[in-house]
Amino acid sequence: MFCSSKICQSTGEHAVGATFALRSLKPFSSLMHGALRVTMQTGATILSGALVVLVSASVAALAAVEANAAVTFTQFEIASGDTTSSGIVSGDFNHDGILDLVTINTSSLSFYKGLGHDQYAAPVNQPIAQNLGQVFAADFNGDGKLDLAIAGTPYQTSGVVTILLGNGDGTFTQGTNLTVSGNAASIALADFNGDHKPDIVVSDGVSNMTWVFLGNGDGTFTLSDSAYYGGNTVVAGDFNADGLQDVVFASQDDVGLFLGNGQGGFSNLIMAPLSNVYSLAVGDFYNDRIQTLAALVVIDLGAGSNDAYIYSLRYANNELYVENQNLINEGGEDPPLYVAGGDLNGDFKFDIFLAGGNFRGGPIGAYMLGNGNGTFKPMVNTPSYGDSEFFPFIRDLDLDGRHDVGMAWTSYFNGDGGANVLRNTNASVNCTPPPADTLSVHICAPSNGETIASPYTFRSAGNAFNGIAKRMELWIDGKKVGQDLEDQLKVKATLTAGSHTAAFVVVDSFDNYTSNSVTFTTQ
Repeated sequence: MFCSSKICQSTGEHAVGATFALRSLKPFSSLMHGALRVTMQTGATILSGALVVLVSASVAALAAVEANAAVTFTQFEIASGDTTSSGIVSGDFNHDGILDLVTINTSSLSFYKGLGHDQYAAPVNQPIAQNLGQVFAADFNGDGKLDLAIAGTPYQTSGVVTILLGNGDGTFTQGTNLTVSGNAASIALADFNGDHKPDIVVSDGVSNMTWVFLGNGDGTFTLSDSAYYGGNTVVAGDFNADGLQDVVFASQDDVGLFLGNGQGGFSNLIMAPLSNVYSLAVGDFYNDRIQTLAALVVIDLGAGSNDAYIYSLRYANNELYVENQNLINEGGEDPPLYVAGGDLNGDFKFDIFLAGGNFRGGPIGAYMLGNGNGTFKPMVNTPSYGDSEFFPFIRDLDLDGRHDVGMAWTSYFNGDGGANVLRNTNASVNCTPPPADTLSVHICAPSNGETIASPYTFRSAGNAFNGIAKRMELWIDGKKVGQDLEDQLKVKATLTAGSHTAAFVVVDSFDNYTSNSVTFTTQ
């Protein structure tokens, strides 16, 4: 491996990914506007039609997609009724086991009640402070109802993180906001002190600061630590695999990793020289069951044109390595601005989804399948909507065992925004997850009392109410034999003949866990 200032060109284990230059991403044009629209992607063809209030798409067959495009989507857009939408989150806000959506709009939030099978009721809006952005959902006060934490934006001078307490029906009541000395540009949620309560990290590239607030379990938070150095994007994860939550931020000039000390603070700071990072995604991009990062870099070339790159970042030997530069958009007017990580095609390798765009060239929606070594296959466009799309996330929204994509959209010229959902229609299904109203596990294989042959592939899926199901584990006869860093588990194990017990464990965003077990006999 050749490294210069921690930017590595790998020649061995982590091979350099091929570089693909796209002169301009061609957005899928919106064929009609309305409260709700469905689009089917069939290869390079987009079919569009209007629906009212509810959506129920039946796709008998989808045409084969172009080379390297292993995932197809059916698109649903719902208008919020407000002028823009710049943040989105999923969760079971009314505790019926079905995932709902909430978007953050110019001066309101919209609640889209999930009806199952990718159907959503018309949005119910309530007023909130203007010009908010990134949003997360968790149960901050322990009442069994999802609450919201909403950041500001990097472009406004507000040091407020808005806390809204859920009423259990998709409406919210003002909670006790958090205030920092700079801008509340970006936030992330995790358990930073091991008490299994949601905590919040806030970061800001203007004041160059990062703050950690520990949840008290009653909807309020206490400042635990603050540190010089911060950025306009921040994420949390266990990047050195020590069981403690860490923080990574991206500033204008660098990417920084704060290693967590497990007590709500940081042990040390590790910097890597990567500038112009617009967005970070967390995932198992090297397929080694350790969390790593994908970084989206956008360089302004002037005259409205931009270059965009994807890098992979990993922690090793007390360093943060920046690897696998991949040019994905050369000289385009409408660059991607956000990246999210997850397994889109069901091969248990983390992929990325890109979103963004602007009024010059239109919206951006695209994915890149992961190779499992920190590199990605060529970018494939997906249906998109409006003029720009914000904060994509990857989650199984319809509980069919395939990971879907959700994001907020805004149409500047039409003065509207809302939620955009891409339903995954053809990924490999490992196991369907349980409902989203509690932390639970669905075991697909083996069944209780089954007789199996060795080796055997164990399969299960989990779901979480508080945050997401971030990890699945398999324990056989009290010994951990495998795990996957997502809501699906697929582990092949060789067993001795006789009777055994398998425990399938799901872990949520705040390290709460539960399990389900079966007994079986190996021939």
